[in-house]
Amino acid sequence: MNARNFPAFVAAVLAASACGSSYSSATVQSTTYVAALSGANERPNPTTSTGMGTATYTLTGKSLSYVITLTSALTGPATFSHIHGPAAASASAGVIVPFTINNVAIGALAQGTIDLNVPITVGSSTVTGDSLIVLLNAGLAYTNVHTAAFGAGEIRGQILKQ
Repeated sequence: MNARNFPAFVAAVLAASACGSSYSSATVQSTTYVAALSGANERPNPTTSTGMGTATYTLTGKSLSYVITLTSALTGPATFSHIHGPAAASASAGVIVPFTINNVAIGALAQGTIDLNVPITVGSSTVTGDSLIVLLNAGLAYTNVHTAAFGAGEIRGQILKQ
């Protein structure tokens, strides 16, 4: 799916998810999502990287906190890390949320909080917080970490609701 089709896809998913769903502002619960990052998960071509990590996301109301952790070293310093979507585990997609990364070999590569009340714009695409939540709940987003040796992505993991 290309970036041009993304807004229509998200609108369709939001419309379908609105049926039968309810939200009470009085009850704010947290939902956790986790991605196991490895070279074997890269698409369309798995990498030979022995680097590994985890991406943990916690959604509380309209706030999404995240920690991207490297548990074994990559082939070199990370150059980028993002959430990509919409895509199943067997496909690839464009960037929808970029992260600011730390220069670490092992440890917290990126961490922070995303205010989902504010639309996220990457290039010419804009994602709303509600559409990102829909993608996370549907398992249609993934975390990717890029390096110079693997410009298309060295390690990746599908973001799955726990």
